[in-house]
Amino acid sequence: MQIIRTGVDLDHVHPICTGAPDGKCIPAPFDGNLLQIMPWPILQNLSDFDLQAIYEYVSTIPCLEGGPGEPANRCGTTGT
Repeated sequence: MQIIRTGVDLDHVHPICTGAPDGKCIPAPFDGNLLQIMPWPILQNLSDFDLQAIYEYVSTIPCLEGGPGEPANRCGTTGT
């Protein structure tokens, strides 16, 4: 619920660029400490019950392997 309410990227998957953008960092004016695609300003005022309901719903959506150029086994499967 903290991530949904604040948009904070606890994994730091998209760090802030310290030099020229190289495709592995977020350039200014974006903040790499925040998840850029989450609508967290809108979701931050929802109740715990509402956030839990959204989480439960989204958790039921199956992961689909991506197409060309996407990492293999991104859904957590081992392929065995």
